[in-house]
Amino acid sequence: WATHAGDDFIVIGGYESGMDAASNLSKCGKKCTVVASTAFWDVSTEDPSSELAPYTSQRIRDACAGPTPPKLLAPLRVFAVEKDADGYVVKARWGENVYHEGGEHRQPVLTADQAAAQATTPSAEGKEVEFKTPQPPLLCAGFAGSCKLGAVKDLFAFGEPVAPEGSDDDMDDEDEKEEACDHDHAAEKKGGGCLDGAPLLTPEDESTVTPGLFLVGPSVVHGTSNGPLSFCFVYKFRQRFGVVADAIARGLGRETDAAVGACRDMNMFLDDFECCKAACGEAC
Repeated sequence: WATHAGDDFIVIGGYESGMDAASNLSKCGKKCTVVASTAFWDVSTEDPSSELAPYTSQRIRDACAGPTPPKLLAPLRVFAVEKDADGYVVKARWGENVYHEGGEHRQPVLTADQAAAQATTPSAEGKEVEFKTPQPPLLCAGFAGSCKLGAVKDLFAFGEPVAPEGSDDDMDDEDEKEEACDHDHAAEKKGGGCLDGAPLLTPEDESTVTPGLFLVGPSVVHGTSNGPLSFCFVYKFRQRFGVVADAIARGLGRETDAAVGACRDMNMFLDDFECCKAACGEAC
């Protein structure tokens, strides 16, 4: 980062990658502005994978207390990046203001003065704002993933975008919304809502369009009555390995009761999503 050309940057994205970039730039004495759709530096949840890691929080906390603190702005959704004669223009739109209570034992990332200054920043929902930088912006907003972009992309169905408000496809009935997030109907539903853009899977993580093809790893997402459940970290998705192995073995006519029982004893056979109290949301 010290050898990165320039000394004033725009960082798009405020989760782990964005905070890593911001803390490193600050440590190198470089200015930066973080533009994020969610103020993850303020988020504290029951699911550790949907908030910043303690190490990352400490690094960005140190950066904010240092001589060249990053400017953290949210909720801002970037919709365009354009090149001009002086460099680049990042165009963003303010979203709805969300208050994050923070964790009981989590120290605030921003200092009191920084929080007070940020509170005075004009941020009316829907208002557009432009940021100018001589360097190309740093994109730290994640990626679509190998499942959606790789060789098997045509072998999975994906959740369809939510219909715009006012369309005939809107789900106004609460029962209908709940059903759309019920993992028992994974093979039939079209996606949208909690499965917007995610690969659609059966309860055994099998493709809904290609029998015999199973998905394991951080791309696995299931809709539950508690909200979208993303198996985005290894301590989560490893609990589904046994479910997939069981489905394959039973398909081959093998007896699996003893093996499944052993996995359950080790809490490594997660087939009851209702026991999952917290679930990843926009972070994943």
